[in-house]
Amino acid sequence: MNDKKIKICHVILDFDSDKNVTPVQLRGFLAHLFANISEFHHHSDNSYHYPLIQYKRIDKKLAVIGIEEFADIVFEKMSNLDHITTQDQKIPLTNLEIQNTTYYPKEVTSKYKFASPWIALNKENYAKYSLLVKKDQKQFLEKILVGNILSMLKGMEIFADCTITVKINSCKSIMTIAHQNKFAGFFCEWDSSIILPEYCGLGKSISKGFGVVISSK
Repeated sequence: MNDKKIKICHVILDFDSDKNVTPVQLRGFLAHLFANISEFHHHSDNSYHYPLIQYKRIDKKLAVIGIEEFADIVFEKMSNLDHITTQDQKIPLTNLEIQNTTYYPKEVTSKYKFASPWIALNKENYAKYSLLVKKDQKQFLEKILVGNILSMLKGMEIFADCTITVKINSCKSIMTIAHQNKFAGFFCEWDSSIILPEYCGLGKSISKGFGVVISSK
């Protein structure tokens, strides 16, 4: 792995009650509020790039993550936020917790799991996956997971000069709705041959809170 250090800013929002507010609604509010910064709504001239601003839940609380140059932007823009607005309500914040961390990519075997459904398969891949026996399904998902990790590293401009491997130890699937479509979502626990950044996403619909990676001790 190269010696690059990645800045990450986590902003955790606390409300009296946010049970009805989703990461997608938070994304919509901030995308409107900061419409001049395209990464807040993840619209780009690129057909695909790894989202450097992501919305999710951390410990059951709504959160925004900014990566690299967007770590400073998220810190600056979110520091003075005192409420969010959804389609039918204005919700004041009771607390705003900001954590600045640094991610050092290292070749160290580590255990992880998904805290939200990992959307690994598109329609074409799901058709292939559904025809496989259980053992081959696991290997199929492992290959996709490695690809997702490589895409994340590329988006952070990290060059992987080692072979990245994963071993899925357990996995269950649930039906998941994203972009108003149904997908197979997976909750997996796995071993990774490299350290991964906590709370960053893998797979599809990352910016909307899917595929959140956390350590599994």
